[in-house]
Amino acid sequence: MTSQPAPPLESLYPELGRGGTLQIALQRAGHKAGYRIDVLPERAPGWKRTGARSDSRERTTNALLGIRERCFIMSFRERGVAMAKGNTTSLEEAATAMVVWQSGADLKDLQAACPFVRYGAMAEAHERGTAVETMWTIYRQTAAGHVDHDLIEAAYAEPQLRALFPFHSHRSLNFSRCTGFPYTHDVPVITPADGKYRVTWWKTRSPQGPADIGETDNPRDAVALVLAHLPSDCGPAAAGTADDLDNSDSTE
Repeated sequence: MTSQPAPPLESLYPELGRGGTLQIALQRAGHKAGYRIDVLPERAPGWKRTGARSDSRERTTNALLGIRERCFIMSFRERGVAMAKGNTTSLEEAATAMVVWQSGADLKDLQAACPFVRYGAMAEAHERGTAVETMWTIYRQTAAGHVDHDLIEAAYAEPQLRALFPFHSHRSLNFSRCTGFPYTHDVPVITPADGKYRVTWWKTRSPQGPADIGETDNPRDAVALVLAHLPSDCGPAAAGTADDLDNSDSTE
C-alpha cells in the first residue's frame, strides 16, 4: 500500500499564498491583530517555508506547519526547558499564542488566552522554581525499569547531589548544575551494569568515550566517588542552561 502524496501547502494554508512562508503569515496575522512581535524563519534551511520562531533572551516560541492536514504545531520554551505545546488549525490563534508567551505570560495565562495549549506538572515545577525537588521525586517514585532505585536513594541521601538536577541517559544517572538543556557535564556519571556501578566523566571529556574514574560494588561507594570529584564551585542547580552558567562565569 502506497501513501498518498501530501497536498500542496497552498490548499491547506491559503494564507501563505504561492511561495509564501509561515514566518510572513504569522507576522502579518500578528500585526493585523494589533500585536507587535518579530517573527523569524526557522534556522534549518529545510524548514524555511514551513517553520517560524520568535526569540527573546529567555523564551522561544516555535511554530511548524502540518503537511498532510491543516495544523499549526506550537511549542513554547523558557531557559532551555520545553514548557508547553499545542496544535491549532487557526493562524490567528497561533499568532496570539506566540505573542502571549513572548510577552512573559505564565503558563496559566497562556492557556487561558489560548485553550489549545497544554503543559504538565514538570513545567509548573520549573515555573515555581522547584524543578530539582520535583525531578528527584519523580525518580524516587517511578516504576521505570531503567531507574536503579538503590542508586537514586544513595544519591538523594547526599545533600550536595540532592541539590543538583538529576537526569538519565539510558541507564546512567547524571547530575547537572543547571535545570535547563543543554545541561552541564562536569559532574561524574554513574552507570549500573552487571551488578557493579561504573563512575566516569561525561564522554566529551575524552575523544575515545567516557573516561573512567572507578568501579564499585554498591551505589553508596559510587556516590562517594562522585562526591570526591565534584567541581570546586558546585553549588545548587541554577535555573537556565549550561550556556547561561558559562556566560555568567565569564562576566564575574
